[in-house]
Amino acid sequence: MERRYFDDLKDGELLHCEPVVITRDAIIEFGEKYDPQPFHTDEKAANESLFGGLIASSLHILSACTRAVVEAQGNIAILSGVGMHEVKMYTPVRPGDILSVDAWWTELHKSRSRQERGFASIRCKITNQRKEPVIEYGYRYLIACGDMEMPRLKTQPVL
Repeated sequence: MERRYFDDLKDGELLHCEPVVITRDAIIEFGEKYDPQPFHTDEKAANESLFGGLIASSLHILSACTRAVVEAQGNIAILSGVGMHEVKMYTPVRPGDILSVDAWWTELHKSRSRQERGFASIRCKITNQRKEPVIEYGYRYLIACGDMEMPRLKTQPVL
């Protein structure tokens, strides 16, 4: 796949993300390792919780959907991630849910101090198989412009 740079991106350009399937085992495994709330790790406790059953951690959903977004980006000359946009959670994700990831490039602008670099955001809206909103969030990236050599950062990036 040909390398793409900041100058190749278009505001509103869609990324074609694969669906994300969330399994019971994955919910429990992620919960046990990273977010050990009982409604993520214990079906009996989850059934007695506010949620009435096992649900995925929002961190699990962000991680799984991030993979789908990164795979859809292709060979983009990303120098670094520089932040995330606000995360809004709507509908809990349950075992067997199939998530659709709608993602697009936006907020593109060149760096004022380093013209060989640009900033771009990806905004994401995730829905389940019932078309219910699940989560919204976004990323901010620093991306190389043109056909420049990808530098190795020895210190903090100059933004």
